[in-house]
Amino acid sequence: MARWIRAIFAWGSAAGLVLALTACGEAPSSSQEGEENRPAKSGKKVVIEMSVWGMPWENDLYREIYIPAFEQQNPNIEVKFYHFPRYNERLLTLYRAGESPDVMRQNIVWGGLFMSKGTNRALDKYIDGPDGVDCDDFLQILWDRVTFDGKTYGLPQDINMFGLFYNKDIFDNAGIAYPDASWTWDDLERVAKRLTKVVKKRVEVFGYDAMWTSMEFMSYFLQAGGKIWSEDGRQCLINSSAGVEALSFWKSMIYEFHLARSGDMRGGTAIGPDKFFEMGKTAMFIDGTWRIPAIMRNAPELRFGVAPLPRHRRAVTIGTSCYWAISKQSKHPDEAWKLIKFMNNTENLLSYWRVLWVAPPARWSALRDPRFRQITGLDTRIPGLPEEEFEEKCGWILYCLENGITSTEQVHPRLGDLISELTIAIDKVLVMRSKVDPQDALDECVKKVNKVLEEDTQFIY
Repeated sequence: MARWIRAIFAWGSAAGLVLALTACGEAPSSSQEGEENRPAKSGKKVVIEMSVWGMPWENDLYREIYIPAFEQQNPNIEVKFYHFPRYNERLLTLYRAGESPDVMRQNIVWGGLFMSKGTNRALDKYIDGPDGVDCDDFLQILWDRVTFDGKTYGLPQDINMFGLFYNKDIFDNAGIAYPDASWTWDDLERVAKRLTKVVKKRVEVFGYDAMWTSMEFMSYFLQAGGKIWSEDGRQCLINSSAGVEALSFWKSMIYEFHLARSGDMRGGTAIGPDKFFEMGKTAMFIDGTWRIPAIMRNAPELRFGVAPLPRHRRAVTIGTSCYWAISKQSKHPDEAWKLIKFMNNTENLLSYWRVLWVAPPARWSALRDPRFRQITGLDTRIPGLPEEEFEEKCGWILYCLENGITSTEQVHPRLGDLISELTIAIDKVLVMRSKVDPQDALDECVKKVNKVLEEDTQFIY
């Protein structure tokens, strides 16, 4: 086992996990990554398969930490680990072939698709059974998004959300107080105007910048008081007055603050607002929890903080989540449940967060544990976070969760279709010198999404 992993996880981890780590040698050959030639389930032990996507160092955590620890606690179970590219497509292909992995890590953005296709096993008998979990310890908004047609098809692992990143030096030099939870759209516009610096028609400092994506737009839409789906889920409502207001606000910001679409007209470069922020050329920009460690790694001298998104009629930020599911095709669902329950215990969620810190745990017991603030990182690849900087960079996460500001209202079996069509609509309106009316663009988006919904005979909401 790699020494850096052992050292990081041994520090401050639960006694059971520490014991498992010190007892393990190299990761067993059964816990290997595979793409093709998936072996048959055979042998004296019960063999279950587990699939994920993600970065290589995430694979290291599974192969060298979690799976060996689980196998030591459950000597009758062997876990075969797989990391699949083109993950969603691959899972559906395997399902059609009758070869789904027993345990699958999925994301709520696409969860409705999997569940409407019938790929996942309902977990209610396990969750509510004698070897179940304390449902009240999990974020309620996540249970809502793994429950379809009255049944629960996943065990939430984490959550992420969008926040407002700000450059402390730029604010300090202008004598302006840092953003906080009281900020509104008006504050964002007012301060962005003061901090935008243009010299000879060239932007030297962006007062505000953002990735103009459909997911970020949904946060603005909800802040404007919108409702994305009808009560029965059969209609998309993104073309309401709230949608027009939010998209019009975006367009005014582009022209007033000299913003350019991401990858376009940025001094001849094809880079996004996060890179400009890292270079100290942006006072504020919007991004997700996953961006914080990347900025600290890429710009270690940059003084920055993160605040909740500015509110409008409503304070809200869009969130997504990963969860663990069991295949409906699994021949060993009891053993698969043991694995996903193990992966989602408080200690393992805490250790995962403290190393990767891209998405907070889905359990209150982990979020409220003092160790949640003690972020170690992962050698040179993922920086740690000094505890004295936790509040300014991650305190907003707890504020949003504790105050019900995080929303997963966008989740829907046809969210992928909405993302595709909404991206086109946003592009039509925000492209430079566009004359397309926001209402017309959103109407066309909704028309196409609702047509898909009308034709979907397997729809479950």
